[in-house]
Amino acid sequence: MNRLQLYEEFRGQERAQKLINQILEKDEIAHAYLFLGPAGVGKSEMALAFARALLGIKKNHHPDLLVLEGQGNTVRIAEIRRLKEWLTFKPYLAQRRVALLLEAHLMSTEAANALLKVLEEPAGEVVLILTSDAETLPLTVVSRCQVVKFQPLPENEVEEILLRHGMERETALLLSRLSNGSPGRAINMAGVDLEAVIEMAATFWEGISRGDAMVIYETAENLEKDAEQREAFLAILEVYLRDKLLYVKGMIEQMQLLPRELAEKTVRVDVQEVGRLLRAIGKTRQALSRKANPLLVQVQLYAEMADALKGG
Repeated sequence: MNRLQLYEEFRGQERAQKLINQILEKDEIAHAYLFLGPAGVGKSEMALAFARALLGIKKNHHPDLLVLEGQGNTVRIAEIRRLKEWLTFKPYLAQRRVALLLEAHLMSTEAANALLKVLEEPAGEVVLILTSDAETLPLTVVSRCQVVKFQPLPENEVEEILLRHGMERETALLLSRLSNGSPGRAINMAGVDLEAVIEMAATFWEGISRGDAMVIYETAENLEKDAEQREAFLAILEVYLRDKLLYVKGMIEQMQLLPRELAEKTVRVDVQEVGRLLRAIGKTRQALSRKANPLLVQVQLYAEMADALKGG
């Protein structure tokens, strides 16, 4: 079968690409694969390339290829039922049928249960490829897939990709720091007024350091209806937390965004505390992706941060 070529969208995912090429070369095809890793690092693009290679085609349109995506940030059971019906047919032109389920982490509980039944009774002429941004899929689903892991990219590689997209160097540098290794996330934040969001983050940090509860609700309300601005704010908080830990360790010269005077306003924190808060931000993102109430989940997160980082 055809090997996957090294395209720009696969940059930084050479390990995943090598594994896929080994699978293609040996022609030992499993019935289900899970492409797992951060958003915006090329999972969907590589999944489509893998599907094309399995079918021996060059385009994403083929009677033996089915691509399923969530509707309104949810993969509903109706989509899995559509998949089950599609799988009952024999291949039309190729030797097998290939179905892609993009953003499988958005499946409802009913959809996940229905998919499990599909995975438990695999058809010999079918390959399922799932992509997921978060490790929140049921273990019963994950265990029935061959997992291909995707990694965050180093900041300098994200910056280089953004420069190739025509961004100015200063903007590319800032976005690469906020991207958490995801070029896709960085590109999505490109239209945000980053200076305004950084100012908002500084005001929030200073407010919680002095025990001002109102800053929690004011910030949540300001970001309630703007998803891109909210994502940028969460990304800035992640950098602030890492900077705070650097400050505690005396590595001030390596801090990226958090002003020293703000770092001095909060109590000492350790690696475990920073890790807990970073995971809380990740859970907030997952909740928002599932259409949770933006105001409520933000208030919960910001209150947790205020309690952990209160002034001392």
